[in-house]
Amino acid sequence: MNIFDKQKCCVCSKGLQILLMRFSSYCKKCHQSVCMSCSTNRIKLYSIPNEMVQDFDKPQRVCDNCYKDYLYYQDLITKYNLQWNTKSLFFNILLGEKKRKIKIQQPLELNEKQNIEKDILTGRSDAHLLNYSIREFVTQCQQGQTLQQIRSSIIRVLELFIVHHPTIGYCQGMSFIATICLCLSDEEGAFHIMNHLFSVIIPFRFFSSSSGASLIGYQAEINFIKEMILVNDFQEKTKLVKFVELQGPQFLLTLMIQVLNISSLLVTWKEMFKIKSFIPIDKAVLYTLKTAVIKNVDLMSSKPLNILGKFVYYTNLIEIFQNENIYFTKFERIIYIEQFYSKTSRSWVSNDSNILNKLKNISNFEVDEIASLQIEFKKNCLDQKIVQINQQQRQSIKQLAQLTDSSDEEDDEYRQQLIIQQFKLQKYGINFETFIYYMDIFQQKEISDSPLDQEQFKLVFNLFDENKSELLDFREFLICLSILLRGSFAEKFKMFFTAHTSTVLQFYEFQALLSLLIPQQIQITQEYKQFLQRIKRSQFNYFDMLNVLKDPFLIKIEDLKQQQKQQIQKLNTYNRFING
Repeated sequence: MNIFDKQKCCVCSKGLQILLMRFSSYCKKCHQSVCMSCSTNRIKLYSIPNEMVQDFDKPQRVCDNCYKDYLYYQDLITKYNLQWNTKSLFFNILLGEKKRKIKIQQPLELNEKQNIEKDILTGRSDAHLLNYSIREFVTQCQQGQTLQQIRSSIIRVLELFIVHHPTIGYCQGMSFIATICLCLSDEEGAFHIMNHLFSVIIPFRFFSSSSGASLIGYQAEINFIKEMILVNDFQEKTKLVKFVELQGPQFLLTLMIQVLNISSLLVTWKEMFKIKSFIPIDKAVLYTLKTAVIKNVDLMSSKPLNILGKFVYYTNLIEIFQNENIYFTKFERIIYIEQFYSKTSRSWVSNDSNILNKLKNISNFEVDEIASLQIEFKKNCLDQKIVQINQQQRQSIKQLAQLTDSSDEEDDEYRQQLIIQQFKLQKYGINFETFIYYMDIFQQKEISDSPLDQEQFKLVFNLFDENKSELLDFREFLICLSILLRGSFAEKFKMFFTAHTSTVLQFYEFQALLSLLIPQQIQITQEYKQFLQRIKRSQFNYFDMLNVLKDPFLIKIEDLKQQQKQQIQKLNTYNRFING
């Protein structure tokens, strides 16, 4: 066995010939080989265990890269008084002068509480599981705290978050996000940071403990990353695409916590909060992958994520973020996302068992019922590769682009909106006329004999048309049918918010949703009009809807429905008995 190992310095890349047993030639923080001239600095380390450090009371030799990382977060710790579960000024850097007021919502469901405690109390969010840099930062912030106090804080933040986002639920990866947030603020502030992340920045249906959401937001981002690898000048493109398919959750679902060092992570997060967009995460992923190829990182090794972040410096990311057009533009990103949604719309009519089970989970239909509906749906689908945009749509696009009638139709913003709409119109689905046809059938069969109010159902159509393409794909149509036909009001509301991309509805949208749930002969009564006046507000979130369920009018309607259901069941039982 050769006791000498030929390596390169992790800083200057000069060749080294290092005796393997000589630990002094390694950085005590990132454990990479480093030459003597690139490791003249010593710092205090906190994270135990560290097999290369025997005496934690003494400053340890680190490479220049780790020293720069150390200086960055030490400056933040000192400047903003960053300590575990402590109110700090860094909160204002991310969210500004935000009122830190929490409105108590519904109680946490028992199974969610058990899932959170199972993960946290078994150590799945402990600092030693984080990478070398973030582990040091978190451990330093946690000084003076017991393990029980640390875990209890994480549990409380996650429980508070899940109470406010029940349609998302608890997912693995959230515990790491909560851990970083608790290093930047107290429990209340950590909740507000997470709430802002999930409400404003992270794409819809990106996280979900419910299969009803189908994680299409996450899938769209992964697809976008793979497309950007292919269209940009990246080496080893095929290998990188496969790597992203395997390691995508570690990159995206933890918001790069599992990959970047702490200085690069905080720079990325600050940019993300600044522009209120997920774009910095996408660009950080792409830069990390490109750097990995340049540095010849073995992506097929057992723990590649432990290596990647060591080559990504926060100064490089700052330069990346300053260039709006590097890798992709905002417009290009929208196009690729819409293109993905259009392609995905075709998968929902597949008879593949995985697709059918996904659709079963987002609806209250059985697999055989879904298969039958798919056949009927495909008979009336529009399948056009190129769709012309009519004059009404052009006017709508002008308004969206904030253009006047006299504006030049060659205006860049207007042309971009036209192109985006072209991609939206490639969705495989039914138009409004076909939707009305189906609604007429189901309304007469399942709800009442009242004539169909097309104006109301136009609002309903727009409500379920998530990307405003003037088409409903099968998934959107199935959710609409589920809400129309089956379940209690509470079940219908939760189904809608679990499967839909919107977290807030305007009053007219909520009224359109109610028009699906309440028989039309009741909607024309004075009692219904009084009910609408009582509940009227500008916007409705999930909890506002739950409060509406407490209104005596809806309780009365729900009771009547249950009585009718029981009568039908009794009648069916009687008929089966008579007919032997």
